Amino acid sequence: MKLVTPPLIVKENDSFKNDVLDRKDYGKALCNIIDQTNEELVISIDGKWGEGKTTFVKMWQGMLTEANIPNIYIDAFAIDYVDDAFISIVSKITEYADTNIIKECREKINEFTEKAVKVGGELLSWSVKMGVKAATLGIIKSSDLNELGEIKNDLAKDTSGLVSDFISERIKEHSKNVEIIQSFKILLSEIPLKLENSKGKPIVIIIDELDRCKPVFAVEILEKVKHLFSVKNIVFVLVMNMEQLEESIKCVYGQNIDAHTYLQKFINIETSIPKRINDKYNNDLDKYSKQLIKLHEFENVADIGTIYNCIYVFAIHFNLSLRQLEKVFTNLAFFYSATNENSLRIPPIIAFLSVIKVIKPKIFDKLYYKKITYEEVNNELKITTLENNQEMADKTNFVLNWLRFTLYTDEELNISKDSEDLKNYYIAFSRYSIDRREIIPYCAKILKMMTTN
Repeated sequence: MKLVTPPLIVKENDSFKNDVLDRKDYGKALCNIIDQTNEELVISIDGKWGEGKTTFVKMWQGMLTEANIPNIYIDAFAIDYVDDAFISIVSKITEYADTNIIKECREKINEFTEKAVKVGGELLSWSVKMGVKAATLGIIKSSDLNELGEIKNDLAKDTSGLVSDFISERIKEHSKNVEIIQSFKILLSEIPLKLENSKGKPIVIIIDELDRCKPVFAVEILEKVKHLFSVKNIVFVLVMNMEQLEESIKCVYGQNIDAHTYLQKFINIETSIPKRINDKYNNDLDKYSKQLIKLHEFENVADIGTIYNCIYVFAIHFNLSLRQLEKVFTNLAFFYSATNENSLRIPPIIAFLSVIKVIKPKIFDKLYYKKITYEEVNNELKITTLENNQEMADKTNFVLNWLRFTLYTDEELNISKDSEDLKNYYIAFSRYSIDRREIIPYCAKILKMMTTN
């Protein structure tokens, strides 16, 4: 049995070879959009933490390569320690072009690098004096200047008169920098046309993990993409948790900014990573749970069918992310590895605690210390709403009855409408010298020995 979920290794040309969640069609749709355009385009892929966005784009890169669409992957979180997002993006483009450009056009790389150095030097002089808010003020289009009025005014309030004058002077003189920027953009838009086997298709630049970056760096990437890299034949795909990125924007520009509207200025097409949870016969949580059973080598565990049913109930109820589901199965693997067939193993309780330890650790601790009642658990988790799901009635009743049996006081058990049925549960652990109300603390104690990261 494997404790930790083995990572899915996506090789360079694997495409959707191990597409457990059937996301290939989504990838094809994105691929078709890109294949039909040469215009400047920024696409966002939104998804909550742990929903497999990185795995998807890694697979999607293989599909792009198969379609002869040039592509570059940038892990923004891995480089957010650097001072300049512009240089980070330029270096990736230069590195890719240097490897794939037609030999007769290699001078384009040197020319592009020289222009990038000039642009980078101009940005650096701004950044040193003003920071990210003003880092692009001197080199953008005249049509964008009105949008920057508020930023200029905000800066003027918070800085000295000298700095305010400096901003005003640079706005007036911005036209002097237009030639440098325009020549940089022209060269950038020409590079995709000079690559081997590209057939004039755009370069796709995937920027992943934006929501995990330091807020200033994430916002800087957005602004640099819009003002410096938005050209024909270049398509940016920004992979993010939109909600978290909006918080980053507020962190940089203040809580009063309309972060959603601000973010829309940078994105042409918004998409979301597919997640199917309502389809009874084609459900992501169902498919991934079955995959995790294989990966953790649970096939020979006698209780695995019951465990799967119980986990599925909670996965649907709490809408677990794929990453959370992995942690749940790590908890399960640890419990079954730390015990043996003669140990007290009650699948619905083990499954419940494995889930709660991941999503509600404070409630898990209260259960361990016997400081919470069934009613309080229900108020926190709304678990009785599961009874409304007719499609999973048998599974949910089984789980809920075990929770009632182990959490009810003696008085609650006696007056319960299902009292006689619940008392039959004594048979399931009669050979163990343990009180029914000690079952949850006993199982929680085993799980508490380990913390999953």
